[in-house]
Order: sequence, then structure tokens, then C-alpha cells
Amino acid sequence: MSTTYVVMLALLTGTHAATWGAYKDSPFEGFKPVSFARTIVLAVLAAAVLATTTDLETSMAPLVFVGVIYAVERLATELWKSFIREDDQDAYAIPMRIAVLGRTVDGRGPRYLMGVVIFVAVVVMAFVADALQPDNGGSLLLLVLVGGIGGWLTAVGGAWKDAPVEGFSGWKFLRSPVVATAWTIMLLPFTQDWVSLTFAAAGLSVLSIETYKTFFTGGRPPGKFDGKPMRPGVDVQRHRCQVLHSGVYMCLALVAGMAALFALVDALSASVVSLVVLTVVSATISVRVARSPSGPAPAARRKVVTDAIA
Repeated sequence: MSTTYVVMLALLTGTHAATWGAYKDSPFEGFKPVSFARTIVLAVLAAAVLATTTDLETSMAPLVFVGVIYAVERLATELWKSFIREDDQDAYAIPMRIAVLGRTVDGRGPRYLMGVVIFVAVVVMAFVADALQPDNGGSLLLLVLVGGIGGWLTAVGGAWKDAPVEGFSGWKFLRSPVVATAWTIMLLPFTQDWVSLTFAAAGLSVLSIETYKTFFTGGRPPGKFDGKPMRPGVDVQRHRCQVLHSGVYMCLALVAGMAALFALVDALSASVVSLVVLTVVSATISVRVARSPSGPAPAARRKVVTDAIA
């Protein structure tokens, strides 16, 4: 991939994440240009780091590259919100700061230490996985199981944050592993590298689930703002985010469709089938997002008050 292509993929990836985030959150906290731009910049920086410090840019298929960028950007954003950012947690129905059994960790020292431990654990697991991987990647079943690990980790993180307030939901817990495993199957024709597969499947599962939660759930408010008052005057910004989000999926459909046509010249393969499926699904999502109506005002919900850990 050329540098221009890498930057374009990063911009599309960052725009996808920025648009669903702004669309969901702006009715409650207003449209934040800095947060919108931060997401895109993080995606570009993630792509730049991967392209300059590893051989992933040359050895990785574009779809896998997008998934890895998405995972890295989301991981960086969650680390920032959970361990570093200083803001009023009363603004949220579900605290965004790291919590233990529903009690937020407000002391900076313990919070920073927990963030470092989690970051180091992710890096160590990646190195261990790379060292343990067989030369051929392993059996099909093993690859599918490994690719779904990112979904399981995402589910654990979500349950850790949400369950003390909302209660544990088996459906929500299993959703990320199931979607990540489905993406793993789609990605197998393009990579059998355990680390790339796990990160890409996790990133693409977040991409898919957030689009579903944002545009296909009837306007249900984000859990972190459930019961919070809505702010007027953000309809224009939300509509622009909706159009941009739809456009990202249409770009993905066009790129995947062209790649499928070029690959089909040689032979019908598993990668061609994956690209065709991706083309159809992306085009369908693009149309559905564009036609998605604005949701109703959120209903109030009793909030579980959490204590803080100093």
C-alpha cells in the first residue's frame, strides 16, 4: 500500500468512529469539534505508527489494516477516558472512569497504575501470541478461536463497566465475541497472523456493533446518558454525521467491490467471496444509515449511585 492509500484508509476509519460518536453523544453534551477531530487524528497516528515501525503496511490486506487501526484507535480512546481524563462523572449515568465493582477510582496514582498495567498486559499478550503461533497459523478451528479473543476481551471490559449500573446482560456480553468470530471468518482469506487477526476482528466488531447501536435501535440513548436531559440545536451536526457515516460504508462497498472484480480475473477464491459479501453488506448498511430517522427523546431511568475509591 502506498502512503496515500494508508492515509486514506486511516481517514475513513477515523471518520467512521468520529461520526457515530458525535451522532450519539451530541444530543446530551453538544457537538465537540475537538473530540471529533481527536478520533480522526488518533486513527491517522495509529496508521502512521504501524506503517513506519512494522511491515504491516506492506504485508497486510487493506481490510485487515482498517480493523487493526480501528482497534488501536478505540483502545487508545478507552485508555484515555478510563484512566487519564479528568471530568465530572456525575454527567454520566454510567461512569466512564475505571471502576471496581461500580466504585470509581478517583485517585490519580492508583488509576494511572491500573492503566499502565492493562496497557502492558495487552502488549505482553501480543508478544506471547506471536511467539506461540505455529508457522502455518494452526488449524482452522484454532484460528477462529484465536480471532474471537478480542471480542471476548471487549465483552469483559464492557461488562466490567456497565454491569454494576445496568445489571449483567447475557446478550450484550455474547454480542462482541459472536461478531468478532464472524469477522474472523471473513478475514481468514487475508491473514492467518494471530495478532493481526485478533486486533482486526476486534476492531471490525466494534465498527459493526456501534453502527447498529447508533442507527438501528430506534434512537435508544447511549447507556452512559440514559435519563439525562437532551440539548437542543445539534440537528444539523447530527445530520452531517449521519451522511458522512453512510458515505464511509459506501466507500467501503466501492473499494471492496473493485477489489473483488480484480481478484475474480484470476480465479474464484475465498477472498473473492469475502469481498463480495463485504460489498453487499456495506452497501446495504450505507443505505439504511442514510434512511435512519432521528430517534425519540430518551426515557428517564433510575440511576445507581456509585462511590469513589480515593
